[in-house]
Amino acid sequence: MPQTSRHHIRYPGLNDLTRFAQQQFQAMAESIDDNIDDLPAQITDELTTATTNAKKWRDEAESFASQAGNISDEGVATLIRKNGSATRAALHGSKALFIGDSYTQGLRASSNANRWTTLVCQAFGWSEDNRGVGGSGYSVGGEGNKTFLQQLQAAKADNSTPDIIFISGGRNDGGTTIIRKAEEAFSYAKTTWPAARVVCIPALWGDYRPISVDAQYRADDIKTAALNDGVEIIWDSWQWLYNLTDQIHDLGGGNLDMHPNDKGYATIAHHVIQALLGGPTAISTPRVQLGSYNNSKSGSMSVSIDDGIVTLCGDMGSTGNVYVGWDFAQLPAQARPATTRFASGWTAQGGSMALVKISTDGKCIINNLYGAAGTGVGITGISWPVGR
Repeated sequence: MPQTSRHHIRYPGLNDLTRFAQQQFQAMAESIDDNIDDLPAQITDELTTATTNAKKWRDEAESFASQAGNISDEGVATLIRKNGSATRAALHGSKALFIGDSYTQGLRASSNANRWTTLVCQAFGWSEDNRGVGGSGYSVGGEGNKTFLQQLQAAKADNSTPDIIFISGGRNDGGTTIIRKAEEAFSYAKTTWPAARVVCIPALWGDYRPISVDAQYRADDIKTAALNDGVEIIWDSWQWLYNLTDQIHDLGGGNLDMHPNDKGYATIAHHVIQALLGGPTAISTPRVQLGSYNNSKSGSMSVSIDDGIVTLCGDMGSTGNVYVGWDFAQLPAQARPATTRFASGWTAQGGSMALVKISTDGKCIINNLYGAAGTGVGITGISWPVGR
C-alpha cells in the first residue's frame, strides 16, 4: 500500500480497493492509530520549545527596554540640570521677573551676582528681569514712586515675557491693610502673563531681628490675597536669617544694617530654591544637647527646631544648690525666643517646683523656686515658633 511521505500513513491504492479490502483498511487504521499515539509527545515538545523561546525573547525585550529607560532617564536628568537646555526651560521656564523692595533689589550685596534673585536664576537657568525698588511695597512707591503694581506695569511696557514672576516684600507697607492692593497686583500679573507662574514671598524679612507686628499683619494680608487669586506662597521668610548676625551687613562700629550681606542673600536663595522644588519653607535643625554653662553640668537638656518650631526640654546638673537668678544654660542663636518665655521646671530631683525664664538672649534662668533649694534643674518641655 502507498504511504504518506511525512508520517508514513498507509492508504489504499488503485488496485488495492478490491483485493484484501478488509485487511488493508484494518492495516491503514492501525497505522493511523500508531502515529496518533506519537503526536501528543511531539506537540508537547514543540509547544515547550516555543514557550521557552517566547519567555527568553520577552525577558530580553524587557531588559532592553529597562536599559533604554535608564539611558533616557539619565539623559533627561542631565538636561534638567543643564543651564540653557530646552528640557530645563520646558520644565521651569527660561525667564524670571522679580518685583519687590530693597531685599529684591539686592541692597548691600557686594555685586548683582550675589543677590538672592540672581542666585535663584543661576540655579534654574533663568534670565533675570529685576524690577525691585528700595522702600516700595503694595501700597507705597519707595524710590522712584513705584509700587509693586507699577513695577509690573513697567515690565509690561518694556515687553517683558516672563515664565515665572516673583513678588516679594510687604514690610514697607506699615500699618495699612493691603489685601485689596495685593489682589490688584496679583490679578494684573496673572491677567497680563496668563501662562506665567506667579509666586509671592509675603513680607520678605531679610534681617536678623524678630519680625515686627505690622510686618506680620501685612504678611497675613498678602497670604489672604494670594489664596484669593491662586498665587503660590513661600511662607516663613522671617525665620531664615533670624539671629544670624554673621549674615547681616555690618556697618562697622558694632552697627548692623537691616539688610543681608552676601552670605545672608545666599541663605535666602537657598530657602527660595528649596521651596520652588517642593521642599519645606520653615527652618529645621538637629537636636542639640546643651553643654555646661555657668557652673551647670551637662545633662539631658536639649533643643531642636522642627519645621519652624523650637522645642526645649530635659535637665542640667549643678555643683551645688540652685538659687533664684541662676542662668544655667544658653540656647543657640536661632532657637532663642523673640519674647521672654516661661517654662515649668523642677529642682532637687523633682522635689521642688521651679519657674524657668527663657530670655531673648537665650539664657535659661531660674525665676522662682516653690520649695527647698536642691541640686540640678530641669524643664518639663516648652515649644515656640522661631523668631516669635
